[in-house]
Amino acid sequence: MRFECRKGFILTALLTAVLLPFPAVAANAPAGPAAVKRTAVKAAPTMIARDSVMRVMALGDSITAGVGAFGSHIDDGGYRGALAKLLLKNGYRAKFVGSRSDYSAAIDDRAHEGWPGYVLRSFPSDPGPGQLYGSLVRKAIHRYDPDLILLMAGTNDLLRLEKRDGGYTLANIAHSMDLLLGEIFKQKPGVRVIVATVVSSPLVDVCTLAHFDGDDDACGPAATENLATLVRDYSSRGFQITLARSMADAVPRDRDHFPDGIHPCGAGGYAAVASAWYAAISAITQTTSTDAALVKTVEPRN
Repeated sequence: MRFECRKGFILTALLTAVLLPFPAVAANAPAGPAAVKRTAVKAAPTMIARDSVMRVMALGDSITAGVGAFGSHIDDGGYRGALAKLLLKNGYRAKFVGSRSDYSAAIDDRAHEGWPGYVLRSFPSDPGPGQLYGSLVRKAIHRYDPDLILLMAGTNDLLRLEKRDGGYTLANIAHSMDLLLGEIFKQKPGVRVIVATVVSSPLVDVCTLAHFDGDDDACGPAATENLATLVRDYSSRGFQITLARSMADAVPRDRDHFPDGIHPCGAGGYAAVASAWYAAISAITQTTSTDAALVKTVEPRN
């Protein structure tokens, strides 16, 4: 039965909504920044071919999984179900891949890498159930060989920053994203990655979100690296990466859309997230299948 998102904004739901006790893939949490070897690729930019099979990995936290308000279970895949319909309707041959299939009973393409409560990189002050950086993303890429990764993560890290948990500074969180991107491209240098700015969850300060996303107009220039500078850096070195900047404003920052202050599960919030993802995918889609394509025209792999 589909859960209808409850309204009401309860600050005390912070821990229960974010730190859900899901089984985690073990990932060591380094105490400080770790060096990642990154090798630039020389290939010219490519575009997605609409009529070629494309293995899509949705990578992130509970918002990627499709969690409801206060950690409740829903079955339509959150934004993933709506995005799959948009892609199919518009002629894409997308196949979602990943190790998880929860929160997806009502949709056909259930696979994902959305890990509720996970941070980009754990610090001892509040490590949570796990981190995306490290063995989790390595195993996911090796096993499922994605052509396109939709990466939206960092909300749980920013919530810890709001609580002043040790280690979770803006500089460290941005560096955690840098490490994650470096790991992704180390495992598969030619993969296409779309990084989304995080949705505007009301439990995170507006300027904190703006500085993490790299929105200099909202609250002034960020003092540290951010999503925008990271994407520019990786792109300048030849990696296939773009920023879905519209995600920051895709869902109105109010109680109707964020009943628990974290998850955009009310009033069409997840559908709005899907629309932002679709716009970002459309922006890197070629108009004909005869141009250079991101993926080969092959039958889907199991």
